[in-house]
Amino acid sequence: MQWLDAQFLVAHFGGYSALAVATLIFFETAFIFTSFFPGDSLLFILGLTLASSKGAVPFSLALVLVLATAIAGTQVGFEVGKRLGPALFERRGGWIFNPKVVAKSHEMFERYGARAVILARFVPIIRALVPMLAGISYLERDKFLRYNLIGGAIWVLGFMNAGYWFGQLAWVQHNLELAVLIVVVATSLPMPLEILRSWIMRRRRIRSQKPE
Repeated sequence: MQWLDAQFLVAHFGGYSALAVATLIFFETAFIFTSFFPGDSLLFILGLTLASSKGAVPFSLALVLVLATAIAGTQVGFEVGKRLGPALFERRGGWIFNPKVVAKSHEMFERYGARAVILARFVPIIRALVPMLAGISYLERDKFLRYNLIGGAIWVLGFMNAGYWFGQLAWVQHNLELAVLIVVVATSLPMPLEILRSWIMRRRRIRSQKPE
């Protein structure tokens, strides 16, 4: 589908691509049912496009605009989880919506803390799911906002600046799809690597506690 193609979306809106991407990023991060938008690719290609053409919004302003909507969208996701979570997840008998999910979510945030919120930014769909789970698990609003600001800044500034600076290289311009794929795959690795690291550390602790 063309509307899931980041290159098509950025090109389609032309000089107003920054405004369009900011809007899409808000919806991608705020709600599960719109989390399928290609956020990583949109940020990278927007940066690349703004490096080679002048749109209605300059690059520096586009950074601020997209960052604001990315943070706002994630905070909305948290508030949705906080307000609707109890009604959905504290009932009995559901396979997904049940108290066990709340308990496991709370355990995840206790174990990973800020890393769960920050690293989730780099995994499609998960970046919309984690804020909702954070709200459901009663993570403090102020604490979540701090994690949101940090993760949002790393995500937006990282991808858009990568597109802006690396996008000026001839190889990237001639191999755009491959370059986007490499960037997206590389930046999706931190979360699974963190989960693997935590699993290894937990296994080591269990072994060290076993009697000889």
